[in-house]
Amino acid sequence: MTNCTGKNRVNQYFPASLGEFDALLGQFLAPSAREARRSYYAPTSVWEEDTAYHVELDVPGVEREDIDLTFDKGKLTISVERKAPEEKADHWHEERGYGKAIREVALSKLVDPATITAQLTNGVLHVTVGKSPEAQPKRIDVN
Repeated sequence: MTNCTGKNRVNQYFPASLGEFDALLGQFLAPSAREARRSYYAPTSVWEEDTAYHVELDVPGVEREDIDLTFDKGKLTISVERKAPEEKADHWHEERGYGKAIREVALSKLVDPATITAQLTNGVLHVTVGKSPEAQPKRIDVN
């Protein structure tokens, strides 16, 4: 026969709150500080207008020669690399990421690859992909 004293035995093994449990898991599953410094993520925005698609990536510290764009079978692939500084520094704290980031955006196959343009301004990469004429909305006059 089991004695039920009302005490939750799970609390003996897990922290009291879900937030504490999440923090505990993060310590075991999160990348080490050294790995986090090497990883790089480029936040991205994508939107559509009548005549074009637009993709913007935040890429501070990335040089033009470290950006590669390709468009194939309706997929725009953007590869950027943010290189770590050459000098060795013993940081007290480091959150900036370095390395390669690849973003892929699936677009309609009805785009005009000849219209794809890209600009890098103040650490923001803006890519414009024009739609082909048959993919653009048409206004029909009523007689």
